[in-house]
Amino acid sequence: MKAGGVTGRRRSRARTARDSRYQQLVELSPDGILVHDGGTIVVANRAAVRLAGASSRAQLIGQPINNFLDPPWLKAIQTQLTDLVSQPDFAPPVRDTLHRLDGTELQVTVRAVAFMDRGRPSAHLIVRDMTERLAEEAAARAVEARLREAQRMESVGALAGGVAHEVNNMMQVILAFSDLLLGNAHLQEDCVRDVHEIIRAADRAAAVTQQLLAFSRRAVHRPRVVELAAAVRDAEPMIRLLLGEDRQLVVAANAAPHVWVDPGQLQQVVINLALNARDAMPAGGSLVLTTGERDLVGAHTAADGGVIPPGRYATLQVQDTGAGIEPSIQAQIFEPFFTTKPVGQGTGLGLAAVHGVLTQNGSFITVASTPGEGATFTVLLPGLPPERTVERRASRRPRDTVAQGGGGTILVVDDEPAVRTSAARILERSGFHVLLACAGADALELIERQGPPRLVLTDLMMPNIGGAELARRLKERWPELPVIFMSGYSAEELHRRGVREADGELLLKPFTLTELVASVSAALAGTGRREPGVA
Repeated sequence: MKAGGVTGRRRSRARTARDSRYQQLVELSPDGILVHDGGTIVVANRAAVRLAGASSRAQLIGQPINNFLDPPWLKAIQTQLTDLVSQPDFAPPVRDTLHRLDGTELQVTVRAVAFMDRGRPSAHLIVRDMTERLAEEAAARAVEARLREAQRMESVGALAGGVAHEVNNMMQVILAFSDLLLGNAHLQEDCVRDVHEIIRAADRAAAVTQQLLAFSRRAVHRPRVVELAAAVRDAEPMIRLLLGEDRQLVVAANAAPHVWVDPGQLQQVVINLALNARDAMPAGGSLVLTTGERDLVGAHTAADGGVIPPGRYATLQVQDTGAGIEPSIQAQIFEPFFTTKPVGQGTGLGLAAVHGVLTQNGSFITVASTPGEGATFTVLLPGLPPERTVERRASRRPRDTVAQGGGGTILVVDDEPAVRTSAARILERSGFHVLLACAGADALELIERQGPPRLVLTDLMMPNIGGAELARRLKERWPELPVIFMSGYSAEELHRRGVREADGELLLKPFTLTELVASVSAALAGTGRREPGVA
């Protein structure tokens, strides 16, 4: 046997083994690989068969490539093939749509390699499924959008809280001096009616600021065990009054788990949702309130796009037969100041306040609506197991007995002169001796000269030494000195400013004469000690 023949056979076997390895690598590629010659598919690996939705390679071989891919770059590839000399030329990857055999489409990227196969121009296509990548990009965009929205809402919330605080200061002055006027026995009857009108207007303004605080999640938050069905039944008379005679109310207050929620805020949610339904039915209709319970398995999506975790929930369903909500605006209805009502007929805060209250109470809301067929809002509040209900009830502290009136010296600290003056007038008329300070530093200097008062009534929001810092310094020297904070912010805001629950009670602005005297008397009754000797 000639040596040349042996060498030739060895080369042939080596080439066959090499071709086998290359073929195996092509088959094992996670990307689809297609080779087409003159526009006809001649090679398809296992991944390409799967991507095309085929069951065998025979369904692809011999088919025109443009049955599956019809990108504009095919002409560019043909031009490359015409100019090709020896080295393969890689075209940049492009986005394309893969038309599968079952009629569905798949988003892919395609990278093309022009080469000569046995003297004929061919194209080697690497097809990569983009499904997971697109899903990841969409998820990343959603997270980024949620982050931007959260930042925007936090900024708007901070602004709303600041506006509400300033308005409440003004409302405090109006209501306080109105109370003082009503206490004047010589006030003429027609003037009494005028003062009552002033109080009603101030109360309406205060209600708007409470909605602002609820939206911004800075409203006072005093949760306790609440029976949801009973709370809805309690609100029924008010809702019937708000709906008027042209709208029917049906209340199906079925058994529901007890919930841990601020009862006042829960009433606000029910009333605001009822008002929203009323405005959606200007020509009449019906409103159905239903309570119940639901066990959620798996995560669900809330109206704001957030995730509702699995668990047991008490539910309140508010269903109306009104105009419904257009799909294009459903994502906006919980935004502050968004309204479809004419100018002067709505603040755009009702649903924003609902959302803020529910978020503050760890609860959720969903909405389903078809234009012309009404809307259904479903509130989901985490339910309390029976054993936790008993435990929560037992943990509540009984209300202190309120002693009206009193005596002794009260130090009033506020940087708003009108607030200081009105609070002092109320307290003096109730038998207290009052000292005034316009700032925390002035208060400390006054106490240093005259000794501690029996009680300190201080605004929380003051420049330099605020109410929280003033209380901390006073408590260091006189731990038993009672302090009452005046503010429109919540307990959470107090914590953010470093105020512990033991530092003082919170009196919300605007407060009435009765509320102020009752709070001061209760705080003094709780100390059980004498005034530390202020002249």
